[in-house]
This record gives sequence, structure tokens and C-alpha cells, in this order.
Amino acid sequence: MSRKIKIDIDACKPRMVTAETIYSDYGAIIVWENTVLDALTINRLKIFGVDKIWVYEYGTMGAESEGPQSRSEEEIFTESYESDTEQFKEIIHDLSVGKTVSIEKTVQIADSIYAKKDQRRQIIECITQIRKVDEYTYYHSINVSMLAMLIGKWLRLRPEDTHLLVQAGLLHDIGKSRVPDEIINKPGKLNDEEATEMKKHSEYGYYLIQYMEGIDRRIQEAVLYHHEREDGSGYPMGLKGDQIPLFAKILAVADTFDAMTADRSYKTKDTPFHVFQLMQNDCFGYLDTIVLNTFLSNISHYYIGNKVRLNDGRIAEVIYINPHQYGKPVIKIGDEYVDLTITKGVSIEELF
Repeated sequence: MSRKIKIDIDACKPRMVTAETIYSDYGAIIVWENTVLDALTINRLKIFGVDKIWVYEYGTMGAESEGPQSRSEEEIFTESYESDTEQFKEIIHDLSVGKTVSIEKTVQIADSIYAKKDQRRQIIECITQIRKVDEYTYYHSINVSMLAMLIGKWLRLRPEDTHLLVQAGLLHDIGKSRVPDEIINKPGKLNDEEATEMKKHSEYGYYLIQYMEGIDRRIQEAVLYHHEREDGSGYPMGLKGDQIPLFAKILAVADTFDAMTADRSYKTKDTPFHVFQLMQNDCFGYLDTIVLNTFLSNISHYYIGNKVRLNDGRIAEVIYINPHQYGKPVIKIGDEYVDLTITKGVSIEELF
């Protein structure tokens, strides 16, 4: 077995390999064992105040001996994520010029996304990164498909159903290819006529994918109904409760979270914690309770250990998620513990 050595964090170099899982002071995993370090990961460890780590001795692990061509898991994930997005852009472009798109192209992207099903931390970190406003639709579709996949796994759906859910997430907003760009990218509130046209995107999408030979009925229903709401206030049919298919309920939650945590032409993004609070407190009666609670209870714990900037400029670490108020965790500021469910006037403004 390769020999482990303990070194100062300042001595860490890209392509070194961690020999032990690294935890924060409060038990949150920062970096897994056998991770190939890169500059971003090393900097993250420094932010968390890690002084020393265990690595495999130089030259004894494949990643170090392979030289500069070695890439970290994060780099590989990001490269695949960008590739998926570029391929999906091609689908949108083909539809926008009137071409018929085969289901095979969608399945290929879905296969790539489904292969990431166990990379939950990378998925969540990728979703909350900065995205180009003018390319929102492309990244949003990839993100919703990944979030829907996570929800499917957390709900213990069958693998084949989760794979279909990934395809539904990819295609859920495909009808926007038929909505004028000036409406999609308008930097302000839509007027009534524009809002009516925007709402048609779910119907446009449904009609577009009908021409994809072999597409599953559940995908078609999810695309058509992902804006339906539990109380009947959604569109296009005003369905309620059990009238809404499960896939559409899942996409509604994934769609809401990703849309709220993204910069748009008409608004800046919210922090995940603010979105947790809004979804938990304001979406009751609109989103399916079981799907929503499953999503919030699982995804929120991936933010334990994160550094955050508060509204007063101070830097804190998230150390505990309150299941009754997901958006108001217990944080640590220096040596002080602050429960945001109790302390008033303090909120999380930015996530590192």
C-alpha cells in the first residue's frame, strides 16, 4: 500500500492525492479520501482553516505519477457538464430553425447526466455557480434534469424511471424555442400579452416532442404539466393534486429551485438558504408536500460546512441545518454560535 504522509496545507500541490477524508471542525466532509487535489480544492481547504492533511507520498499514486494530464474529479465533472450543455444547445438550435430532433440525441445527453447520479456534491455545487444570463435556458435545462434525478433517487424511484425523469428535465422548457427572444430575455416584468405568450411554452414543448419517435408518455405529460400547481392555480390546464403526474410534480420543485438560485435578465439570484426559506414557507399548497419536503431535507445538508457571508459583512460557517427552518441554519462566527431561527436581523447574503 502507498505510504501516507502528513503535510502542511501550504505545501500542497495540484495532483496530490488525499490519503484520508478531510472533515470540518463539526464533522462536515470537505474533501473525500483519494481525491486528486486541484488549486480550487486546496484554496477551499485553506478557507476552512485546515492546517495539515494526509496525502500519499509523491510518486506513489497514479494521479501524481501521471503528470500534468491528470485531472481532478471536479474538473472532469465540469467538463462533462459543459459538454452536455453544448449538446443541448444544438437541440434547441435545431428546433428553433424548424428541424425535427430525434429522441436519440436527448437520450445521449440523459445517459451522460445519469452517469453522474452518485456525484451529488458536484451536482449541487455546479447548480449554484454563476451562469451567463443569456444562456440561462440551456444551463437551466441541464440543472433541472440533474435536480430531478436527485429527487428521483431520494424518492427511491426505479432506475429506469429516474432515467426518464432526466429526459423530462432536459425537455421541460424546450417549448421556449418557440417563444420570441425579446420575451425570453426581457429585463423587466412581462406585460399581460407577453406573459400569456410565455405561458404557452409548456404547450409548445408538448407539441414539439410529439414528433420524437419512441418518446415515453410520462415525459410528454411532464413537459406539458410542469407548471401545474397543487391548488389548481397553475397552467395550462389548472390541474389539482392527484390530477398532476408525479414527474410533473418533481419537475415543478426542481424548476422552482434552479430558477430562484440563478441570475436572470430581470433579477439577481437568491442564496440557496433564502430559497429554502421561501420554498418551505411560501410554496405550501402550490408544490407537492412529499416531493418538496424530500427535496429540502436532503439537499440542505450538502451546505453544511460551507462558508457564507452575512448581511453585516461577517464570514461564518454553516454547522447545522434546522429541519423546521431549512433556510435558517446554525452558523459559527469565530468562536460564537448563532442560531438564525432565534437571532433577528442576521441573514446569509452570499455562499462561498
